[in-house]
Amino acid sequence: MPQMCLFWRVFLAGLPAWVCAQPPPADVSFEKGRLLALHQHYQSVAALSAQGRLVEAEAELRVIVTTCKEVFGKEHPDTLTSRSDLAATLAEEGKYAEAEKENRAVLGIRQQVLGKEHPDTLLSRNNLAATLQEQGKNAEAVREYRAVLAARERVLGAEHLDTLDSRNNLATALNELGRHAEAEKEHRAVIALRERLLGVKHPKTLASRNNLAAVLQEQERHGEAEQEHRKVLALREKVLGAKHADVFMSCFNLALCLEAQAKYDEALALMQRARAGFQKGLGEGHPYTQAAEDCQKRIAAEIKK
Repeated sequence: MPQMCLFWRVFLAGLPAWVCAQPPPADVSFEKGRLLALHQHYQSVAALSAQGRLVEAEAELRVIVTTCKEVFGKEHPDTLTSRSDLAATLAEEGKYAEAEKENRAVLGIRQQVLGKEHPDTLLSRNNLAATLQEQGKNAEAVREYRAVLAARERVLGAEHLDTLDSRNNLATALNELGRHAEAEKEHRAVIALRERLLGVKHPKTLASRNNLAAVLQEQERHGEAEQEHRKVLALREKVLGAKHADVFMSCFNLALCLEAQAKYDEALALMQRARAGFQKGLGEGHPYTQAAEDCQKRIAAEIKK
């Protein structure tokens, strides 16, 4: 079973500019009142997402998208940002086909309105690739990631953080496509750059190390993978806290690595921790929760043999 690598595929496009400004008084005009309502909806989305209440966040975002279309128009940047954020939430919920459809729609409009190499257009292509990858459409995801990487290198430069995100994302897709040596080389290069530019404890640096460990695991280099997973888990707990989603992903990945080495007792404890975290943060029906539950049952069965 391939390991899940969270998360630096970069979904969220960021809040529209008007959301970050001081909201206008509610009584100055009808239109400004609607903007205030949008501002309040976005605040609600941020709070719900932070609490892992993704279904409610999705409902709020659908209201925002509808209102943005009415207030700003279908092609306005704020409308497209809202739709991109909706796609991000759908992906977080595991609704990858719906997220793909929304990302394709936003990408089409951004290409037409902004051009093929605008940063927002490239972000949409990246997000589309991520939803393709989550559905196992890895060859198509690799093509999209390569296109985004080439454009970002040309427009932003080889060491821009968005460019490094693209290299990381391409490497994860290559790994899932079975091109492990190529993926390992890319991950090691990204780790070196992220350590220099962001620091050894930055979440993105740790994500790259997690992804490298996954590549080592796919090559059955279990000892190296285990060592890397343990270091990443310890740093994530220290930097992010014991209940962060990335910590639960590290627990999941380390558990798989230990299972492959027949270290079943520790693997079971870690998988139970991962499942509990996914269930609380993402819900019972999320693919990550279900995957952890299946793995937990499988490891428990091995212990009973």
